[in-house]
Amino acid sequence: MEASGLEDLEEIDTIIAELEISQGKGNVILCVVNSPAYREKIIQVLQRRFSTNVISVETGEQIIRTLKEQDFKSVDVLIWIMPEEPTEDLLNTLNNFRELFYDAKIPNLVFYNQAFSEEVIRKAPDFWRYRGNYYELKEAERGMAFEALETLATPFSYQDKEDLLRRKRINEYLLERVRDKEEKADILLELGVIFYYSGDLDKALEYYEKALELNDELGMKEGIAAVFGNIGAVYFTKGELDKALQYFEKALKLNEELGNKKGMANQLGNMGVLYFTKGELDKASGSYKKALKIFEESGIKEGIATLLGNIGALYFTKGEPDKALEYLRRILGLHDEFGSKESLAKNFENIGVVYSAKGELNKALEYYEKALKIFEEMGSRIETAKTKVNIGDIFAQKGDKERALEYYREAKDLAAGSYVFEFVSKRIKELKE
Repeated sequence: MEASGLEDLEEIDTIIAELEISQGKGNVILCVVNSPAYREKIIQVLQRRFSTNVISVETGEQIIRTLKEQDFKSVDVLIWIMPEEPTEDLLNTLNNFRELFYDAKIPNLVFYNQAFSEEVIRKAPDFWRYRGNYYELKEAERGMAFEALETLATPFSYQDKEDLLRRKRINEYLLERVRDKEEKADILLELGVIFYYSGDLDKALEYYEKALELNDELGMKEGIAAVFGNIGAVYFTKGELDKALQYFEKALKLNEELGNKKGMANQLGNMGVLYFTKGELDKASGSYKKALKIFEESGIKEGIATLLGNIGALYFTKGEPDKALEYLRRILGLHDEFGSKESLAKNFENIGVVYSAKGELNKALEYYEKALKIFEEMGSRIETAKTKVNIGDIFAQKGDKERALEYYREAKDLAAGSYVFEFVSKRIKELKE
């Protein structure tokens, strides 16, 4: 099958086979795809095999009218593209008029994102049970790189791994001796941040919860807001997105009450990253724009840079890599002014991802290696692991399996306890098959 740029070749072959078997019959095949650009690639492949009618769905009435009134004699497959967010009207239509898909005597392929899928399972259970097969199709996981926005509410910077360990020892020493509860809450919070950057997420969460308890006892709303944001960051890194969103929203609400503009922008940005991860691109865009406006009004250049990176990621996901590069390159000029090593490294990695997608593998490798050097110097275990996954992907695309496996295994050794571990384990298995 000619399917350049597609990751899920085996699954797409299976979909094609199911569509062929279902000709002249009613069938509903569900496909979860978060990236609109990747979805379009899949549809293009299918259109080379079948005569299709592609329908961008807006209302339930539209579905009913299409299935009842149209003649599909010249069409092999109906392709339905659901909106990013399901309305009650749509969910009710799917649940109560599911038989219409089968009565049309034509296979139906329904595309929607992960967030829509979760709502279907909860609120349209009869439609869910009435379906044919179900597929989750994912392009190469560019979330390995596109996490430009800082996902910690508390500002924190360090030079390298040794600096991180030194600050850990100092804070542990102070924690045993400090009696002032407010100061103790600050130490607990910073220890949580240190463990977060070290990749020990469970330990980070333990310290954050102690800091939260103490800040709550003292009635320190600023401290509570900071801890909420950081707990959200831990759950985000663990892949528990619903929990993460709850904490980001709590942090945002408190920062709004306090009039803390930077805190508000940080949490809006965090929510944007989360929505982006779930494939809810319109929500992500809205959150990013609100955060960017606050950062611009406040003159916070590092915040401006990270939001430009996230907007670049949106353009990339929508299939506009040159527009994405335009935003990402704008960031490089800002780094001389605020000098954040981590932000610079993430931007290098994002640029590498775009060049990789464009097929410019040597340029991609050049930027990944720049990112890797900085992350290793900082002792950032998870970020180093993610970058090594990306470098491994480049060597895999070049056909150098040995070098690819070398980087994947190094990434796996670093990634225990995070979502990267499962991701890279899958990469290793795929490469060995």
